[in-house]
Amino acid sequence: HRHDTEHCIRKHLETMSSDLLHQSKITPLNSTEEAILTQESIEALTLEEDVLTYGELQTQVQTPTQDGSPASESFDGTSIDLAKSPFEINNDLFEGLIHVLMRDLPGNTYDFDGDKDVLWEIQIQGKFKRQIKGPIYLALELPQNEKYKVTAPMKMVIRACLQLMKTMGHKDVHIAFGGGGELPHMGAPAFHSFDRVVVTPPGESPPPLGTHLPKRPCDIQRRKNFFKIDQKIDLDSTYTFSMKNRRFDPINWKVVGVPIVRQFTVSRYTESVRLSVYEVLEENGKPVEDPKGKVTAMARKKHTKRNHFLWIKLSRKQGDKQGK
Repeated sequence: HRHDTEHCIRKHLETMSSDLLHQSKITPLNSTEEAILTQESIEALTLEEDVLTYGELQTQVQTPTQDGSPASESFDGTSIDLAKSPFEINNDLFEGLIHVLMRDLPGNTYDFDGDKDVLWEIQIQGKFKRQIKGPIYLALELPQNEKYKVTAPMKMVIRACLQLMKTMGHKDVHIAFGGGGELPHMGAPAFHSFDRVVVTPPGESPPPLGTHLPKRPCDIQRRKNFFKIDQKIDLDSTYTFSMKNRRFDPINWKVVGVPIVRQFTVSRYTESVRLSVYEVLEENGKPVEDPKGKVTAMARKKHTKRNHFLWIKLSRKQGDKQGK
């Protein structure tokens, strides 16, 4: 059985898109790392023994600016109570609300349109206050300036996550391990990554937050042929975005349903993660080209300067080991 498992793992890695791995700068495993790809390594990633028990979930959002000026590029924001969602967004680029719907949150009544696999959903609604100055990205970040040390087992986890994102239709994934002006992150163009994008023109009512946003033909077309759409930011319209998550369980601080490793406890790797939306202002220290309002603009090099206009940070501070 062990031989079959190891063969299956290697087969998964061999069949992954070479273009995706090249764009993401994930180098092939060397002979030493190959030796780690055993049943024991898979079990070690998911083993619950000696995993630190974390305290209650702590949540922050980017602090809105009262005068609509650019938000501070800080890891610290405003602490929130998820039971009191939605929360204000206000900065130089976007003004509106962010609504967090979490299945296991006490008092939750939202049923995610009957989809029992969805763990949480984030809905965003508001208006752009100016034209974008660079490509817009949605990213999962580690809130730290230091470079993230990538071990061979972690490389396997990253590859598995990339494979999962590929199967979900995200072909242009930008990944960085931090340092040199970048944060450790995995991201993709925001307008391609959101499950739903509803653009409501002036005079019409946008969909109410906290309700299901049905999939429309334009959503299918946007996800399937993203770079063929000719969509630009309309400053007069109201935008409603929705993103559902079936993999990251913040209440139990686990990632589930990932190819190869199946699930793993996040506490082995970090105590905080941040979901962010930002515009890229510089690549490799140089100003980006004006996207002229196009939401399909890309930034394939280092995101060395960003303007975050929305983020939510989830943290589980380190406690005692389990069973103690």
